[in-house]
Amino acid sequence: MHSLFHEVGVHASLGRTIEQIGQPRFWKQLVLLLRCWLPFDNALAAFYPARGTPVVLEEYDAAPQDGPAAMPLYLSGLYQLDPFYQACQDGLPSGLYRLDEVAPDQFQQSEYYLNYFHANVLEDEVQFILQLPGQGALSLSLGMRQPFDVGQCGLLAMLCPWVLALMQQHWPLRSQRLLPTGEPVAAQVRDALSHFGAGVLSERELEIARLILRGYSSKAMAERLAISPETVKVHRRHLYAKLDISSQPELFSLFLQSLGHDVENP
Repeated sequence: MHSLFHEVGVHASLGRTIEQIGQPRFWKQLVLLLRCWLPFDNALAAFYPARGTPVVLEEYDAAPQDGPAAMPLYLSGLYQLDPFYQACQDGLPSGLYRLDEVAPDQFQQSEYYLNYFHANVLEDEVQFILQLPGQGALSLSLGMRQPFDVGQCGLLAMLCPWVLALMQQHWPLRSQRLLPTGEPVAAQVRDALSHFGAGVLSERELEIARLILRGYSSKAMAERLAISPETVKVHRRHLYAKLDISSQPELFSLFLQSLGHDVENP
């Protein structure tokens, strides 16, 4: 009997989600619908434009906690270290992806993960990604306090086709109301990561600094840039010397300062 009532509740929630296509409560209702199957801890719906700052469409936290808001820091430029954002910028096809499928090899050792991700997104993340040719990508992120297991990922993969279909149907009906006309927000916001270290570091050193901040190991950087790991290490030593720092935490602190934030008190 309990299973029957659960199925009735799921179908009622699906109906409410369909009713909200093109309406302000669509994303909230879609999140609540997905929680009928999987009790994740938080969710974020966002639009990643082809260039520039993401647009937050909906935030959901199953257990809100007091403390400074994390989203302003993310939108001020920290999003450029987000592996999902970067993957979408690189043309990741539409689908469902786990964090470990898109993150650099040492992402969990990066200062971004240790100082921001783990406190706000929690332990693991999956995203439904819908590419919008010529515009950017839509993202629906689900966060958990423990890793998603195989069964949970399988369930979400089964739901993925109609989740993306609902997102596809909703977006054209709301995008004109959500996004500004004229010059897009993306063009108005400084690309902090591209400018970070400019005028001090060489172009290659800038590339290395960006990859360090995103969580790439020397080996992964070497493969990505088609140079040797030893050359990566030389560039790393040089950029640290030019910035008068000696560690990744100090590099991350400088990046936060470039965004107008202090690493100890974001």
